[in-house]
Amino acid sequence: MASDRRYYDDSYTTRFTGEVAAVGEHAGKPAVELASTWFYPESGGQLADRGAIGSAALLDVQVGDDDRVWHVVDAPPAGGPLECSIDWARRFDHMQQHTGQHILSAAFERLLDAPTLSSTLGAERSVIEVGLADVDWRTVERVEEAANRVLWDDRALKLHWTDDAHVGEFPLRKPPKVTGRIRVVEVPDWDWSACGGTHTRRTGEVGAVKIVGWERLRGNVRFAFLCGGRALKDHAWRTEALLEAAKRRSRSDRELVAHLERALEERDELRKRLSALSVRLLADEARAAVGSPPRPVRVLATERSRDEVRAFALQCLETGAPWVISAATAPEPALVIARAKTGQGALDLRSLVPALLAAARGKGGGSPDMVTVAPADAEGARAAFETAVAALAEREAT
Repeated sequence: MASDRRYYDDSYTTRFTGEVAAVGEHAGKPAVELASTWFYPESGGQLADRGAIGSAALLDVQVGDDDRVWHVVDAPPAGGPLECSIDWARRFDHMQQHTGQHILSAAFERLLDAPTLSSTLGAERSVIEVGLADVDWRTVERVEEAANRVLWDDRALKLHWTDDAHVGEFPLRKPPKVTGRIRVVEVPDWDWSACGGTHTRRTGEVGAVKIVGWERLRGNVRFAFLCGGRALKDHAWRTEALLEAAKRRSRSDRELVAHLERALEERDELRKRLSALSVRLLADEARAAVGSPPRPVRVLATERSRDEVRAFALQCLETGAPWVISAATAPEPALVIARAKTGQGALDLRSLVPALLAAARGKGGGSPDMVTVAPADAEGARAAFETAVAALAEREAT
C-alpha cells in the first residue's frame, strides 16, 4: 500500500510517534517505512527532510516506484512505536523557498507573460528557468517588488484536494503532472499550483524573495533566487563585504563600483606596459646571450614563466643563435629547445624527447625545430636542462 503522507495537510508537525510498517533497504542502506509519516521525501524539485527515527539518524527520504515512502537511516531502529523528530530549521527553510518559488513564478507570468519551465530548490540557492529571451535589472526589480508585495500582504495559503474531473475549476499556472487525487496550493488572488510540497501557512512567513543572478540558457533565462533566512544571510554578507571594501578605499558604498571600474582600467593599462617592458627586457637579454658573432645559448633561469621561457628562446633565434636551450625552475618548471631552420641536415629535435621526458619526469613534445617540456618539478627542470646541453654538445662534437 502507498504510504500515508501526513505532511500534505500539515507541514508544521515536527514530532510524532511512528509505527514501522516495513524494514528494508534503499540504495544499499537500511531504510524503514512508516505507516504514517510527516517526513517529506525528495520530489518535485524539493529536497528531503532530515531528523531522527528513534535512536537512528534520518539520512534521506525517498519514494519507491510503488509509491511507498522509505526513510533511509544510519542504522535500523529497534523496538515498536518510535519517536520521530523533523529537523525544523531545514524543513522551514524548504517551506520558505517553495512558497516563495510559487509566488515568484506567478509574478513572472503576471507581469511578463513568462511561464516557469522548470524549478529546483537547492541546498544553498534555488533556480527557476523562465520563458524569457533576456532580462535586465529594472525588469527584475519590477518582478521582485510584485512578489514581495504578496508576502507583505501576509495572505493565508489554502490547500485544496480535487481530481481529474474537477481540476479544471482551478486557474492553474500549468497542467498537473499527476492524475487521480490532486493537491492544489492556492495563494489567494495570485497563484494556483498543483503541488505536493511543503509550504508556509501565510505568505508573510516567507519573509522576502530576492533574485541573486541569472543566465541565458536554451533560449530562456534561468534565475537564481533566495527566500527568507537565506535571503537575509546573503544580504548580510554582501552588505558587510560592500561596506568594508568601501571603507578601506575611503569611498561611499555607492561609489565603490565606479572606483573598481577605474582600478580595473588602470590595472589593464599597467599590464600592457609591463608586457611591453618584459618584451624589451627579453630582447635585450637575448642579444646579450647570443653575442656577436652569434653563438648557441644555454640559459637556466631560477624564475621565469613558461611563456617567457618560450619567448626568450624565440628572441634568441631571431637574434641569430643557431640553437637555444631555455629553461626555468619556477614558478612553473619549463624547458624549450629550439634551433634555426638550417636545411636537410639539421637535427630533428623530436629525437631528444624520450631522454628529456625521462629526465624531467614530465610531459612534452614538439616539432623538428622546437620541443617544449613541462618538468614535474624544479629538479626535473635542472635534469632535463643538463640532458639537453649534453645532447647538443655531443651533436656539435660529431
